[in-house]
Amino acid sequence: MFRAFSLAAAISAFLLAVLGSWVRINGAGMTCPDWPLCHHALVPVLTGGVVLEWSHRLVALVVGVLAIAALWTGWRARRRIAGVSAALAFIAGVFVVQVALGGLTVALANTPWSVVVHWGTAMLLLAGLTALALLAIVAPERIVVRHSLLGGLLTACVAGAFATMLAGSYVSSSGAGLACTSFPACDGTWTGATASQIAQMVHRGLAAAFALLATVTTAIALRGTTPRVRVATALAYALVLLQAFLGAANVVWDLPTPLREGHAANACAVFVAFVVAVLFAAIDGTAPAPVAAHAPARPPVARGALAIVTDYYELSKPRIIWLLLITTYAAMLMAARGLPNLALTFWTLLGGALSAASAGAINCVWDRDIDRLMKRTMMRPVPRGTISARNGLIFATVAQIAGFAMLYRFVNPLAAWLALAGNAYYVVIYTMWLKRITPLNIVIGGAAGSVPPLVGWAAVTGHLGSPAFALFALIFLWTPPHFWALALMTNTDYDKAGIPMLPNVKGVMRTKREIVVYSLVLVGVSLAFFPLHVLGPCYGGCALILGGVFLWDALKVQRDPTKRGARVLFKYSLLYLALMCAAMVADRVLPRIVL
Repeated sequence: MFRAFSLAAAISAFLLAVLGSWVRINGAGMTCPDWPLCHHALVPVLTGGVVLEWSHRLVALVVGVLAIAALWTGWRARRRIAGVSAALAFIAGVFVVQVALGGLTVALANTPWSVVVHWGTAMLLLAGLTALALLAIVAPERIVVRHSLLGGLLTACVAGAFATMLAGSYVSSSGAGLACTSFPACDGTWTGATASQIAQMVHRGLAAAFALLATVTTAIALRGTTPRVRVATALAYALVLLQAFLGAANVVWDLPTPLREGHAANACAVFVAFVVAVLFAAIDGTAPAPVAAHAPARPPVARGALAIVTDYYELSKPRIIWLLLITTYAAMLMAARGLPNLALTFWTLLGGALSAASAGAINCVWDRDIDRLMKRTMMRPVPRGTISARNGLIFATVAQIAGFAMLYRFVNPLAAWLALAGNAYYVVIYTMWLKRITPLNIVIGGAAGSVPPLVGWAAVTGHLGSPAFALFALIFLWTPPHFWALALMTNTDYDKAGIPMLPNVKGVMRTKREIVVYSLVLVGVSLAFFPLHVLGPCYGGCALILGGVFLWDALKVQRDPTKRGARVLFKYSLLYLALMCAAMVADRVLPRIVL
């Protein structure tokens, strides 16, 4: 309960901060002139900006409930987990102040300085809840805080991100966003002539200093500390680079609303990422990670260009990328009801491939310790020693920035943000959190692999539609039986690496029963799309036949005492997904061709 409530509170606090920035950017802050009610009603007439402001207050209420639940469950666990008592005291104090500031900001009519104070307190609350969630997940018995260079630099990065955000909040709330029409200088001056220009240049100066500090900190972190401190710092730095791009693009493109919202949301992500890095450094004591006995150092070997390119290709997990691109293109064909624009297809698939390659590379770097122990993964480039963890993270960072920029510039912002959200979910929720702590890792983590159809649909239409969500649901429900079939084939590997996959936690027979249950749900939901008029009869017939074969193979797995049935189901599940995508495309495209 402590883990669940603290993580839910942290995530909802992040969403609340993002939503609050949207309220400010869209000028909806005073559409509800009273507080805590809105136009003297608990549920006002939801029109215009009232929708945003009222939604912000509703989410704030949810955050409050979750925060109280996290405080209560954390209090019960305070003696078993180091650092929890300090986090609880900090959260409780900031929470009371933030509630009071919510009403005060409305009473002051959202003046710039009241907005800055309200935003700053929200970030402090987010930092506290993030710390509490991390402590709940890691559950350290003790925390060693050493006065090290890296620890000080990481703490300085948190302070730098906080100060830069406060300056950005003032610039946004005071209307100084376009006071400077050029970048990096301000209309020919480096100081600014008016008050608004000075505010803008102070923000830019803080951002530049913070970027330099983050660069130095990341370079030091990658040279020698624990793996999770390195990964957290590298991820934070990747977000810093993305933030720099978004800041410059805002000025160049005259502050388009989606770009401003993305800039604000990414600022929160940068702050949270550095908070996580500081906490990991404190928990790990910033001590260098010991070299495992089973991973002796390998002497450097001269390697050709083709071998290096092949290693980076393998680092990106290409087989997964091809599967993701198939579902992306299927959604594009469905949305266009035919062949989409060639240039749009090229940039969507290339940007999506780079984004997926980034996520795959981070996964390989983070899991290199357990990859060395499994036959299926021990020959990947990082555990094999042909690509270092630092170079892997550099590759992942460059690929993610390039993929996001391509999707944003040549496709549309919605597609870019969806791809980034899918990658963040895969890296943070699945790889860094769920994979090593629960046998439900595949069930919950499967949502990451279901995002590409949404990207493809958004690329063509600029919004999301029910067929895209149908494909999302299909992939989400397909993932557990597909991966559990693989786990039955390689359960000794997972057991050796200490990964809690279902067969080695709940047993082989329980896994086989779960495969049948999830296969029934998968086929049932896939067939429901026809009577619900999401898709037509062409799809319905194909779904019935393909689903029948899937169920038959799942039942054979339950009866087969060997691994042969699992191998058959695993291979067919790949064909099933490809053919279901084809059926969806045919159902959308063929009627148009016939007509």
